[in-house]
Amino acid sequence: MPQLATEKESDLTYAQFKALANSMPNLAWMARPDGWIFWYNDRWYEYTGTTPEEMAGWGWQSVHHPDVLPHMLERWTHALKHGEFFQMIFPLKGADGLFRPFLTRVEPLRENGGIVGWFGTNTDVTEQERDRERLQLLIHELNHRVKNALAQVHSIAMHSLRELKPNAVELFENRLLALAAVHDVLTRENWTKADIGELVRMAIAPAGAENFDLSGPPVDVCPRIASALAMTLHELCANAALHGSLSAPGGRVAIDWSVDSGRRTPMLRLTWREHGGPPIAPPSKKGFGMRLIEKTLASDAGAQVAVEFPAEGLRCAMDIPLTVEVLK
Repeated sequence: MPQLATEKESDLTYAQFKALANSMPNLAWMARPDGWIFWYNDRWYEYTGTTPEEMAGWGWQSVHHPDVLPHMLERWTHALKHGEFFQMIFPLKGADGLFRPFLTRVEPLRENGGIVGWFGTNTDVTEQERDRERLQLLIHELNHRVKNALAQVHSIAMHSLRELKPNAVELFENRLLALAAVHDVLTRENWTKADIGELVRMAIAPAGAENFDLSGPPVDVCPRIASALAMTLHELCANAALHGSLSAPGGRVAIDWSVDSGRRTPMLRLTWREHGGPPIAPPSKKGFGMRLIEKTLASDAGAQVAVEFPAEGLRCAMDIPLTVEVLK
């Protein structure tokens, strides 16, 4: 009876082990002391689409990527020789022929100080690897954006303070606030896009939105273009308040935009028209604000910017090519 009870207990224990091993989400296997694999759980065969006969011993090499296998074998042989814990991420080929990354961990099984076998698991880390790659891309993108922002701040500071005008500090602060405002818009959209209408309303708010007439459809642009356009509109507003239509009671600004989809590359046309202010004439010397208006979008987006000075008020026409990058 005691022997029969032991046999039943052994049978029950093995049945429980199989149930546990086959229900776990990991691929699992066991090997002899020399690394010869003699057992896999059902998950291994389901994932690889192989048979026990194909996988016996060292047959597992057939589901390893040939570019990674030599390095993996080198490390696995070292672990076998020295009886050390093994851990490594490498791709395994599935039944569909695709390779996916797996975290492989192998523990030596010891009895009385000696190794009597090895127990290994392979855990699919595809999503973790994708998250890691996305995080790395985000870090690179953040680094790029910070460098661009610092370059913009440097340019604004150099030009705002170069001539040491009485209001140089105010000009510098207002330009930084305009840059910060467009960053707020982009942050709400996870730095993927910005709507032209929102950019325009944000830029004109300090000058009094009631003094503007706006017209245009919803159009999204990428962060690089959004930043350049916001700074351009800020300078146009500042110029209008100092010298243009917004410097006189009753002066107004009309801003309209549209998309010309008939060209090979769709084009966004945005037009700024001032009227109702004092008569104007072309400036004898262009300051930083006017140079920024004429050059920023041209250098950042390949845009064509035309500034005219008819007596009734400044006009600025911007043609921005809407490539896929610019749109999204």
